[in-house]
Amino acid sequence: MCLRRIFLILVGLFLISSILGCAGMPKQAFNKAANQDVAVIGVLEPAHSGEYVIFNKGHIGMGFGLIGGLVAIADMNGKTDGFTELAKAGNFKIVEEFQTNLLTELESVGYQVRAVNVVREKPTFLEKYDLLDRAVDAYLDPMIHAGYICASAMTDYIPTVNVRVRLIRRDTNDVLYQDTVTYGYVTNKDAVAIAAQSDYFFKNYGSIETDPAKAIDGLRKGLPMIAKQIARDLAR
Repeated sequence: MCLRRIFLILVGLFLISSILGCAGMPKQAFNKAANQDVAVIGVLEPAHSGEYVIFNKGHIGMGFGLIGGLVAIADMNGKTDGFTELAKAGNFKIVEEFQTNLLTELESVGYQVRAVNVVREKPTFLEKYDLLDRAVDAYLDPMIHAGYICASAMTDYIPTVNVRVRLIRRDTNDVLYQDTVTYGYVTNKDAVAIAAQSDYFFKNYGSIETDPAKAIDGLRKGLPMIAKQIARDLAR
């Protein structure tokens, strides 16, 4: 029974970590000189789990053994479900909004851009890019994770948008660029960090529930900032 409980806790923490994009990813800078022939970029619909996570890294339940860990996971999962419903009710469409931001910013640094609709079996990078769009030179494939994170019950919930992104050359599938950009709470020390405005910090989850429009706006503020950083990395 104890082994099963340990397994459940580890699975729960792994799922939360995956949703937040906490796992590291190798960085690869874009070599502008070697890729001058990349003029048209197809921006894929970002991968997204459909959830907006509420995560307390220092949840008090974690200090009370296996049962406490399960209680902590159940508590955070319940709040995640609640905030996800509030975001949906508020018509927050992070996939569409972020793709639009990327298209705008890449165009501003000299690329021709095309929006590419994709079907993903899971919310992660595509495994193959064959025949998605023959009119582009490379595909920009982003994974986006968003929600509110606090370090403990005594600290504010901070709006957090974490994006892992890579640029893939059409035909060869070579990785031309790869990085992680985070707005708000930094979940990965290797990420490019963008500070969130303190106006959108919340003392507790109850205050997020009370003003979901402001909470959504706190996440939305990060989208153009992250898109601008990616475009800056790829500027010709």
